[in-house]
Amino acid sequence: MANGREKYKFTIDGAPHGTNDKIMDGDQIRETAGKAPASDFVLIQIVDGSGRSIGLEDNVEFTKGQSATFLSFRSDRVFTFTVDERGWEWGAAKIAAEDIRRFAGIDEDHELILDSDGDAIIPADGALDLSGKGVERVRSREAKTVTIKVNGRSRTVEKRKYTYREIAAIAYQNPDFDKYNYTTTYLHGVDGAEGDLVEGESIKVKNGMVFNVRRSDKS
Repeated sequence: MANGREKYKFTIDGAPHGTNDKIMDGDQIRETAGKAPASDFVLIQIVDGSGRSIGLEDNVEFTKGQSATFLSFRSDRVFTFTVDERGWEWGAAKIAAEDIRRFAGIDEDHELILDSDGDAIIPADGALDLSGKGVERVRSREAKTVTIKVNGRSRTVEKRKYTYREIAAIAYQNPDFDKYNYTTTYLHGVDGAEGDLVEGESIKVKNGMVFNVRRSDKS
């Protein structure tokens, strides 16, 4: 566990640690985190938006004032892939799209594309399978679609502004605005916006945005 007197800081699987040694090898880093026997674990360091494996005898040089980030996996294999032409190594057969975004620093307004599968979009809540032959190639691009939740159901829609009536029509197949009123609230909008969407208004949607739409009879 890190303390204020130690010169160099690092985290392993989110847990803080510290050392006065400017350089440690992979075996020592694993031992610090209680990963024993060390040879049972793959150690990945997140550096400059990519992941690289740290072998037992590989040295890591720490920088004062910065906290190095490591992830550990109980595994005997390192998996490789690329993100925007940057090489990646990982310790598990799958990596969540959320982790790719977080560790590669990809903006939430961009989507992940799998080149080897005909430019297939990797869902925001999906994962990349690394267990196949060859090296998977992932690239990011400004999203053309987003995944939102409407009344608890995930919907993939075009990335644009939607009117009150369009959101109601996603929630209910036959909205019939002459017969029904709709009360629409939203959460997790652009810049964390939340509120009500009413007749005559429109709102830009983003990944993870949540809409709750309730219908009531005008009569």
